[in-house]
Amino acid sequence: MPDRILITGAAGQLGSALCAALESEYDLLRTDIATGPSADIALDITSAHQVDRLFSDHQPAVVINTAAFTDVDGNDREPETAQKINLLGVEHLVEAAARSGARVIQISTDYVFDGSNGPYLETDPVNPQSVYGHTKLAAEKITLAQGKNLVIRTNVLFGPDLTARASFVRWVVESLQADETIRVVDDQINNPTLTIHMADAIKIAVEREAAGLMHYGGLEFASRYQFARQIGEHFQLPLDNILPIATVELKQLAPRPLNGGLICSRMKMELGVENYNIRAALQAAFPVN
Repeated sequence: MPDRILITGAAGQLGSALCAALESEYDLLRTDIATGPSADIALDITSAHQVDRLFSDHQPAVVINTAAFTDVDGNDREPETAQKINLLGVEHLVEAAARSGARVIQISTDYVFDGSNGPYLETDPVNPQSVYGHTKLAAEKITLAQGKNLVIRTNVLFGPDLTARASFVRWVVESLQADETIRVVDDQINNPTLTIHMADAIKIAVEREAAGLMHYGGLEFASRYQFARQIGEHFQLPLDNILPIATVELKQLAPRPLNGGLICSRMKMELGVENYNIRAALQAAFPVN
């Protein structure tokens, strides 16, 4: 069992959940682009020198990479930045890990699919439609070229922190509390995934030394509109201000997979992980009586 784990993106929603899940049993190297309350070490994964130096100084046995440029439209606007963070950074981690004998767990996305025929198994053909999807798929291939590494795809991650900048739950709650009308797409289908549950699944994968490609997501498939309504119901907020809208009406720069979501049967059968419906996940993240 590994005694030292490097977590990149430790200040993010998933990174924070991973630190909480692993800290009692492992020696963690919490890294992010800058130090802060959630990150002890500053690490820019796009710098091969910084990555090599960290491996030389600390010798992690496992690397869990949650660092990514996840702004989907931003990836299309800044493809060079997307390549640096989502692909080159992963290449640096994988190469350093290979030299030192460490294993890599790379977090990926359902955006590697085109969304025409989801939900998806690991064996389904990939066909990314955006720069984000293309860079994440390329990172998967680099990671899996080393046989002991693991790629876990997930989707629609949300955490228990209502102050997180990129939180869909925060946006819905704050908008409804302010009596604002929000328009939420009703034609993008996924299985929303609580970061706490995702972190627990990754912990089991670490313990079992899982390798290859696996999917993890919530138990329930729903549109973003349906997800927003369940958020409103959980927080006992009025739902009349949540209105459905088609994705095409948003005129977003990057295409989104519509009929998406991930089937998690391999991870459940081989590792014994559990997944949960939206109501249970919201209760776990934001307990109410």
